[in-house]
Amino acid sequence: MPLQIKYYGVRGSVPVSGADFTRFGGNTTCCFVRHGDTRIIIDAGTGIRMLGLDLMASGIAQQGGVLHLLFTHTHWDHVQGFPFFVPAFLPNVHLHIYGQTKTFMAPDGKEDVWDIERTLKVQQHFMYFPVDTHYMASQKTYHAIAPGDSFRIDNVRIACLALYHPNTTLAFRFEADNKVFVFSTDVEHNDKMIEELAAFASGADILAYDCQYTTAEYEAGKVGWGHSTYDSAIAICQRGKIRELHMIHHDPLHTDNTLLAMEADAKSKFPNAIMIPEGYSCTLG
Repeated sequence: MPLQIKYYGVRGSVPVSGADFTRFGGNTTCCFVRHGDTRIIIDAGTGIRMLGLDLMASGIAQQGGVLHLLFTHTHWDHVQGFPFFVPAFLPNVHLHIYGQTKTFMAPDGKEDVWDIERTLKVQQHFMYFPVDTHYMASQKTYHAIAPGDSFRIDNVRIACLALYHPNTTLAFRFEADNKVFVFSTDVEHNDKMIEELAAFASGADILAYDCQYTTAEYEAGKVGWGHSTYDSAIAICQRGKIRELHMIHHDPLHTDNTLLAMEADAKSKFPNAIMIPEGYSCTLG
């Protein structure tokens, strides 16, 4: 059975629009993974709105069913589309939501615990958004996941790896029918991170990786910003013997022409590198 992948949002930081961004799109992170009847969504950036409309067009309103939504982390560009995800408002949809639980020290010295349910609810507090999550009529089940976890959704095995990024991002490794897809966005590279990701993604058919900067951009003032370069992605692919690189999380300042130039340079070093446009889909198997 094939593993199907479609990207509904590939921008980082903020959505963009205009004539300079038509080829690669302007929506923030959202990726859809399908294996038979198993439907898995990675992140709820603004791209999830279009995914929701596609699911509606495919008949989910009449048929209902189960959806799984995995969050790499909860920065705005990865959660801001959730209030506009129409299937979440359908009572015959069962939405499983997976995310990390974070504990911080509040100013009063008490522990402040944020799980994925609380994070999504606060985003839709009436001071920020007119529709509370209470009005999203789908049946919702929340799952805590953490670095090092490994679990199954039907016949898809999923492993989690902690990435170096403010507040920690999770990379996901999906395995089904001897096909492997690794999704690794919002990560800042260093020697240890490159080594860990090469091992985590070893032998993968596809690595989707945060290629927000060129090396020159990164070294000229982006160190410590929590993002990476396509040179680092290529090093991971070469060490991990990964077949194909999907370059994602495009900088909001990078126009279509900039991204095409980055892709050309990446291909000169690793021919199976692809600068991913919004709407890109592929099938493994």
